[in-house]
Amino acid sequence: MRLQLGNIQSDYDRWLKSYMRHLKYKDASKNTLEVYTRILIKLQEFIGEQTRVKMMQDINKDFFVDFIEYAEENSKYGSFSKKTKQLYVSTLKSFFTYISDNNDEFYTYEYEFKIAPKAVNKGKKIKYLTDEEVYKIVDTLDDMRLNRGSYYDHIYSFGIKLMLYGGLRISEVLSLRMGNISVSDLLDKTGNRDMYEIHLHETKSGEEQTALVKIIDIEEELLYFRGKIDADAFIFTSHKNSMPIHRSNFYIGVKTIMQKAGINKKGLHIYRHTCAMQLYRKSRDILVTKEKLRHSDIKTTMIYAHAEKSDVAKAMR
Repeated sequence: MRLQLGNIQSDYDRWLKSYMRHLKYKDASKNTLEVYTRILIKLQEFIGEQTRVKMMQDINKDFFVDFIEYAEENSKYGSFSKKTKQLYVSTLKSFFTYISDNNDEFYTYEYEFKIAPKAVNKGKKIKYLTDEEVYKIVDTLDDMRLNRGSYYDHIYSFGIKLMLYGGLRISEVLSLRMGNISVSDLLDKTGNRDMYEIHLHETKSGEEQTALVKIIDIEEELLYFRGKIDADAFIFTSHKNSMPIHRSNFYIGVKTIMQKAGINKKGLHIYRHTCAMQLYRKSRDILVTKEKLRHSDIKTTMIYAHAEKSDVAKAMR
């Protein structure tokens, strides 16, 4: 079977059909078929969205790492366990080993799979936006919302700001209903109520939780939706459907906005990471950061407890 006949999308589809026939011929278990199908269809979606790799022979280790990061970002909670990463690596290795063994050109992906879950995890390095990048993305969102002002401009602006300022996960954002947001009884120094409480029912822990967001940070977006959406209705829906937008569609929209802002970073969880980094840098209080992120274990929060070079320079001065 020829490795390449056209572009990567058509060739991948051709190899995927062949591989699935191979698994059925081998009498793979129902569970194996379901898991492999789910992961390889997710790879099919990734290939359709990415633009860097054009041909099957262009696939390399970076491509696989990018895919796993993409799948992780688009998972329900925006992160994978070590076991899940191992499952992805083993599935990819099985599929591309099949291609290596069955293509007429004797092309092999053997060296691309000098890859282990530890390498995929890339340690505990956290991706987040710098202060300058935060200004750029917020300016871009406000410009879109104020100058064009479409429904989706407000949708993306509201969602990104809830992650950036409230530390919400994308799964929590997309499941929000209008009635989940209320003004908090907490008072600032002047006696004014300056916070919204976001009541979260679908969280990573499975428990109901509450997140705080400053009123000033999301007030204009929220005003746009008030009066348009009933209290028990989802906020983040398309015009044609009352059900929540799928996270992969939201991911694509946010990716376009990031590019428009001139930011060469991607992902949805990066906004929650940025919220955590900003809060820790300003408060230097790891317990406050833990509560903001609603972590059950402070060890998880400790990955944010480091300073930027600008903080070091400021301290030295």
